[in-house]
Amino acid sequence: MKTNSSAKKNGKPILSVSHKSSGELSDLLHHLPDAVIITDLSFNITGWNDAAEKLHGLPGARGKNLFQLIKLDLLDSTFETINAELLNRGTWEGEVIYHRHDGEKYIFKTSATAILDDNNKPLSIIFVNHNITKVKSTEKKLAEAEATYEKLVNTLVDGVIMLDKDGKVTTCNKRASAILGINEEELLGKELGDSSWNAIKADGTPFPWYEFPTVVSLQTGFPQRNVKMGVNLPNGLFVWLMINSEALIRNGEFEPYAVVISFSDITDSVNREEELRKSNERFFYVSKITSDAIWDIDLATKQIYRSETFYELSGYSRDEIKPDLDWWFNKVHPKDRERVKNKVQEHIQNGHEKWEDEYLFLCADGSYKFLLDSGTILIRHGKPVRILGAIRDLTEKKKLEQQLLQEQEQKHKAVSQAGIAAQEAERSNISRELHDNVNQLLMSAKLFMNSAQTDPQKANEHIEKAISYQLMAVEEIRKLSRTLNTSLVKVIGLSRSIDDIIINMKAFQQIETRFQYDQRLDKILSDDQKLMIFRILQEQTNNIIKYANAKNVLINLKEENSKVYLSITDDGKGFDASVQSKGIGFINIYNRVDAFGGDMELISSQGNGCSLRVNFPLTLN
Repeated sequence: MKTNSSAKKNGKPILSVSHKSSGELSDLLHHLPDAVIITDLSFNITGWNDAAEKLHGLPGARGKNLFQLIKLDLLDSTFETINAELLNRGTWEGEVIYHRHDGEKYIFKTSATAILDDNNKPLSIIFVNHNITKVKSTEKKLAEAEATYEKLVNTLVDGVIMLDKDGKVTTCNKRASAILGINEEELLGKELGDSSWNAIKADGTPFPWYEFPTVVSLQTGFPQRNVKMGVNLPNGLFVWLMINSEALIRNGEFEPYAVVISFSDITDSVNREEELRKSNERFFYVSKITSDAIWDIDLATKQIYRSETFYELSGYSRDEIKPDLDWWFNKVHPKDRERVKNKVQEHIQNGHEKWEDEYLFLCADGSYKFLLDSGTILIRHGKPVRILGAIRDLTEKKKLEQQLLQEQEQKHKAVSQAGIAAQEAERSNISRELHDNVNQLLMSAKLFMNSAQTDPQKANEHIEKAISYQLMAVEEIRKLSRTLNTSLVKVIGLSRSIDDIIINMKAFQQIETRFQYDQRLDKILSDDQKLMIFRILQEQTNNIIKYANAKNVLINLKEENSKVYLSITDDGKGFDASVQSKGIGFINIYNRVDAFGGDMELISSQGNGCSLRVNFPLTLN
């Protein structure tokens, strides 16, 4: 018999029979490690080797159908496919699951080959079964491990990339793709150690490509830890990355064959750190430039931070100040201490957001300063956690307020005294006018009336003179009444009232007086303002008549830029303004001007006349 057949393992012949008898064939098969079964063309078993018998327990199986005797599952094939390929190609190969009689299950790589007779016709079929159960189990475990590894890597919050020795990406996880803004297909094969990333260091300076963690690890074999790098991504975004790299080196070798890097997006963290840095910087400079002392209390630890200003304000050194509330409360003046302490605790317990108080504080030199202390209570989850506050030194302000109060009291006394003195002076003036003028005129009129009775011949002449003196007395009384009457200005107007003063100065005092007047003022000045101007003119013209020995007077009253300006200038003998300006008359003028928010200026010296200047804001009627 001429037989030329081959059993194949992975496409290569593993059994070749040529010119062998059945006995010779059987002896040859017994030495094979694989399980071999021979069947006729109907798959009835005609022979097997020791390995097949050991595996399947086949004694008494001769003549029985292979597929009925042994329970098996074909993977990726069918019995029909086996028949067809044996007929057409003379061979078939595939994977089969064998179910042994004791329940054990094995996976085989099985090849079936037709044995031909001398006429090249199929004579029988030889099945060679290579046990790949362990291989399959290992492959399954490996696949499961790879799947688990892939899931694990893809669930990491860090990006993970492996690069080959040329610095090109060979694998990456999904997070790496997401952080870098590049899809996985584009990322594979890309070089990470080049200048196209426009990377920068934490200080903002350029990050050279040769200092990249991947490049350093590949070149040196040393790991790189917590390297901070800013990167401009291809999508236009800028991110900050925290990078770690590890070189992979095979046993017995010295140069890395790959490098693995892991990195995380710390952009939000860096931005928060930058905001915190800027906030701290702002706080530092604000505490530097403000005169207030800034403080911060942690209510959990009771620790207190104080700015440099507090040390300057209080005079205490850092070593002398204890960072707790008790030290602070003990420095508050005893009369304020309980009130301040209770108020602070009340606001904390009740969750009030604002707190403010004033108190005396004991400084290092033993003196007390008057402080205004205010704070904002920070509340988290309904619970106060911190108080931020500022202390302002009110000591100088309080001194100024006390000084101002004293000055106001003195001024009030002076005004009261001036008012009383003015009243007394006015009464004296009225008394003098009545005595010196009116009384003398009336006495003269009475004498002429008496003369008319005793001297009938001249009675008419004496009566006419008596009537004349009586009329003169009436005129003096009328003049006095005008001086005292506050409604006069309202009735006849400011301009006419001033004209009466000017007429009196010209007619009776022989003082040449000129009056420059803005006629619009009669319409825009209030009655109170008009009366104030009139009284100032009365006061100053009386001063001129009594003391100045002047020949010329200029009165100017005008309005400019919503202010009223009054000036009264004479060419009299003048006086020392630093002394005379404290007289009652000038005090009255000053008080009248001050009541209307105005200013007064008095300019005079010996032999150079006098100029009184007044201005006050115009209030439109």
